[in-house]
Amino acid sequence: MKITYIYHSCFTVELEKSVLIFDYYMGELPAFSKDKKIYVFASHNHGDHFAIEVLDWIHQYPHISFLLGSDIPVDAQYLKKNGKDITVKDHIRTVKEHSTLTLDDMYIQALHSTDEGVAFCIELEGKSIYHAGDLNWWHWEGEPGDFNKDQEKVYKREIDSIGGRHFDAAFVPVDPRLMDATYYGIDYFMAHTKTDHVFPMHFWRKYDMFQQLTNRKESEPYRDSIMTIKEEGQSWEL
Repeated sequence: MKITYIYHSCFTVELEKSVLIFDYYMGELPAFSKDKKIYVFASHNHGDHFAIEVLDWIHQYPHISFLLGSDIPVDAQYLKKNGKDITVKDHIRTVKEHSTLTLDDMYIQALHSTDEGVAFCIELEGKSIYHAGDLNWWHWEGEPGDFNKDQEKVYKREIDSIGGRHFDAAFVPVDPRLMDATYYGIDYFMAHTKTDHVFPMHFWRKYDMFQQLTNRKESEPYRDSIMTIKEEGQSWEL
């Protein structure tokens, strides 16, 4: 399994027969074999998680499918308005929160996000992969207490629903704008799942946060599982 960091929350996961691309909106992708099945995931419609240009990849890869959060508009009118090939609709599957989907040999479970859209739990080619999208323990200074309490409640509910589950790789937000609460989400996720390799994401090119994360006493139980990102285009063979 080869994992490449593209930018922000976008990673690619290359398996023997398949490629998974998560939340692309900018950056340089590796070149993939046209013989492989390409699965493009977009967790929701925010501009830093989805670019409509990804739909043009149908002209590059013959075996491509798009798994899009249900808040992303993909009807014929939307496609025509944006100058997209209407036949791309045959390659799109809409993924709703708290749903499951089987596509080819891939099994997908979707969680409800604490922001917009969904998070993905994926089983494919003997690998188990989690991509959070914007499912996170969002705790914003200045927000009403009820808001932050609700965020905590919903986040814990969603992660508890996959509690004890094993993931070969997980992609989890660590947004530095949350200040002291930056690592609440990843701490809880790692404490409640059995994850071999965790890739922090959504960190806005603040690469220094990796050192902060690994130095915290709270991360000690999972420190060896943290994959440190140093630059865009970095790859790992797992």
